[in-house]
Amino acid sequence: MRVRVGKQVVITFVLALSGCSTDFTSQTCSVDSDCGDGLVCELRDQTPVCIAAADAPIMLGHHSALSGTNQALGTNMKLGIELAIKEKNEAGGIRGREIKLEYRDDVYDPATAEAAARALVDVQVMNNEAPHCPTTANPPVAPAISDKRLERGPNAVLAMLGNVGTPTMVRAAPVVVETGTVFFGAFTGAATILRDTACGECKKYIFNVRASYSQEARATLEFFKRKQVGGSALNYKNMISFDQNDTYGQAGYDGLVDAYKELIGNFPGSANPTNPIARFRYTRGDETTTGPAIAGAKAYLNQLLIDQSGTQTVGIMMTDTYGVGDQFIRAIRDWQFDSDQAQNKATRLKLYFSNVSFVGPNALAERLTTAPTTYTTPNGPVAYADGVVVSQVVPNYQSDTSDVVIRYNQLIAASGVQPSFTSLEGYIAGRIFIAGLEKNVGPFTPESLVKALEGLPDLGLGIGATAGFAADSHQYSQSVWGTQLQADGKFKNLYFWSQDIPIQFFE
Repeated sequence: MRVRVGKQVVITFVLALSGCSTDFTSQTCSVDSDCGDGLVCELRDQTPVCIAAADAPIMLGHHSALSGTNQALGTNMKLGIELAIKEKNEAGGIRGREIKLEYRDDVYDPATAEAAARALVDVQVMNNEAPHCPTTANPPVAPAISDKRLERGPNAVLAMLGNVGTPTMVRAAPVVVETGTVFFGAFTGAATILRDTACGECKKYIFNVRASYSQEARATLEFFKRKQVGGSALNYKNMISFDQNDTYGQAGYDGLVDAYKELIGNFPGSANPTNPIARFRYTRGDETTTGPAIAGAKAYLNQLLIDQSGTQTVGIMMTDTYGVGDQFIRAIRDWQFDSDQAQNKATRLKLYFSNVSFVGPNALAERLTTAPTTYTTPNGPVAYADGVVVSQVVPNYQSDTSDVVIRYNQLIAASGVQPSFTSLEGYIAGRIFIAGLEKNVGPFTPESLVKALEGLPDLGLGIGATAGFAADSHQYSQSVWGTQLQADGKFKNLYFWSQDIPIQFFE
């Protein structure tokens, strides 16, 4: 008779004969190369051990406006990031680790953005401890984020990547850095939190890729000076700011004022001490509020013609988004060439509209080239789009031949989606972040990632002569590309500006 022996009995018998223990101990490690094929070094219960790469995905977080009035900004930024992630994953990931992006729709709303950040870093409240970062209890915009310390939870993402907007950032970034999580490549050029010392020691977790709004404003002012706005002395009275009535608009306006002081000098005592450059504002997310701003700008320009003689060249810096930008440009052009020519505004006013990069350049171009596409002048119809300037923080994908732009154009074409400056910015931010991941050779933690990113040199992506990170420099690019819209909605190169390098004009 055959006796059937259970599998468990056989295993137990063999182990007993061999003197082996049934307990399994993972191999410890310091870096991935300490482990065998298909294995990587990661923390488990705070101990670095070798595990299967397939069991160690790199989780990243992102939130932006994926719906609502400004959804083109969020969807395009997310698209560019996903192109970079997909490209890397198809090449094997980070030594076998898959990169994954967990995202939330914040509809460009500060409170929703804060909630998204809390969820993505799996916030744990330490009830008996005070906050670690100054911006937690005292953020730039009230109320307080928390009066208690916040820590990363077990389901926290490794880093937040490419979040969109200033008003959303000032509520989300304090949450992220308080928990000791990396906040990387935000789609905003604001100085507040991202480029100042407001969050104290926690600023080490913040890495910017793009140039700042202050740098964009400086480039814009140099363009205005070349066009002799207000004459060769760049009269401040011949400049206008059209901006969003929140931290985003304030960031652009502050950059414009500071750039004037750097380039020209102090404002005269007769200037308004709070707002020395005339400004007209609208409410975020509400395109119906541009009416009062448009009316105010018209009245100001009309008074300028009354007070001054001859032709008046005026520079208008726009810290806006594409919908309201389209409305403002159309309304001012229509007014300039309407039937009321008591001040000969059609011939005496020479206007230059210059938008900052956050406007959503492609969405603005699409709006301006939607019927009606032209306004009527004494010399015939002129396209609303023609001559509108956008200061960009990435090269012109329509003409640039750098390796990163060529590769972006290949990937975006393969995806079947239209290219844009915003998705190019997302792709570049993703590429730079992934280079930091590659440089991290041991277990992934926010602290190890900070060290890896600070060691990133210029990657030769073609985004300016002074690119790279360092321990004392957490902004990768210092360059601005001026572009000018043409009647057909395409962009031509206007100038190139980089920190401490003379501006180059292409006209």
